[in-house]
Amino acid sequence: MAQHREASVPDYEGGGGERPVLKLTRWQPPADAQRFDPRTNVYGLARTLLATAMFATLAFTSAGALFHPVIGMARAPYCDGTSAVSGFCVGGHGLSPDVRRYLLALLLVPSIIGWRPRIFVIPHWWVAFSIANSLSLPDGGDNVALILTLAMIPFGLADDRVWHWAVKDTTKPLANSAAAFCYVTHWVIRIQVAGIYFQSAVAKFGVKEWANGTALYYWLNDPTFGLLGFWKPVVQPILENRYTVSAFTWGTIIVELTLSFALFWKLAMRRHVFWLGIMLHAGIAIFMGLFSFAVIMFGALVLALQDPNVNLDFRRMVRKGAARKDGANGASSGAVRGGSLVLD
Repeated sequence: MAQHREASVPDYEGGGGERPVLKLTRWQPPADAQRFDPRTNVYGLARTLLATAMFATLAFTSAGALFHPVIGMARAPYCDGTSAVSGFCVGGHGLSPDVRRYLLALLLVPSIIGWRPRIFVIPHWWVAFSIANSLSLPDGGDNVALILTLAMIPFGLADDRVWHWAVKDTTKPLANSAAAFCYVTHWVIRIQVAGIYFQSAVAKFGVKEWANGTALYYWLNDPTFGLLGFWKPVVQPILENRYTVSAFTWGTIIVELTLSFALFWKLAMRRHVFWLGIMLHAGIAIFMGLFSFAVIMFGALVLALQDPNVNLDFRRMVRKGAARKDGANGASSGAVRGGSLVLD
C-alpha cells in the first residue's frame, strides 16, 4: 500500500488560513512484484540442472578435448582480457588443466545438492564463466548457462535457506525492494530464454535446407554432429522419406516458435509447452549425444515456464504416476495444494 506524507502549506495570500493538505506519494512496486519470492524448489531444480550439466562437462571430458587446438587461434585455455579471472587462468601455470577442471567440478557439488545457495551462487556463476570463456570450443549451452547463472545471482543472494529444496515457509518475507528486484530479474530470464528460441527459429527461415524441409537429413548425417552410430539403421529410413523428414524439420521450427511465444501465455498453458520443450531437448540428447546441452536447456525451461513462487510437489508427482499405472483416477492435475504445484 502506498505510504503518504502530509505537509501543511501556509496561505501567504492572507486570510490566516491554510491551503489544503499536500499529499506526497512514495512509489511502491506493483503487487505481483512485492509478493514475488523465488525461494522455492523450482529455483532449486534449475540450479541443480545447470550445475549438473557443467559438472559432467568438467568431470568426464579430458583437458585435451576441452582445450583442443583451433586453427588460427592461440592455444587454450584463453586467459586474455576478462578471461584472466577464469578458474583455468587464476594462479598462472601452477596447476595443470586437469587438476583445475576437477577442482571446478568439486566447486559445483554444493549447487548440485542444493546446499547454502546464498554462499555458492557466485561460485556457480564463476565456474560457468570459466567454461564459457576459457574452453577452445564452448557450445551454445555453455553460453546459456553463463547468462542464467549470472541472472540468478539476485535469487541466490536473497535465499537464506540451508537447502534450496526446502518447501516449508520458515523464512521471513523478502523486503519489497528485494522482491521487486528478483521479480524484474525473473522477467529478464524469461525474455532471454524466449529470445533464444525465437532467434533460433527465425534464423532457420533464411536457410534453403530448412525452408525446403531437408535440413535434418544433412544435420543428422553429419559425421561430427549427427546421429549416434547405433541409431542410424532405425532413423535413416525416416530421414530418406520426403514426408517424414519434412515433418520433423518444420516441426522443430514450430516447437521453437511455440516455446518463444509461451512467454505471453498463462501458467496452465506454459506447463504443457514446458513438456514440449523437454521432449525436444531429450530427443537431441538421445539421438545426437548432446546431453550437457540438453540438461542446461532443461534448467532454462524450468526458469522460463514454471512459476517460481510455487513449490513443485515431487512426491505427489511420483504417487500420481504410480496411480496412473494402476489405472487409478488421481486428483485433478495442476492443482495447488498447501503451497505446492503438482505437474501433470
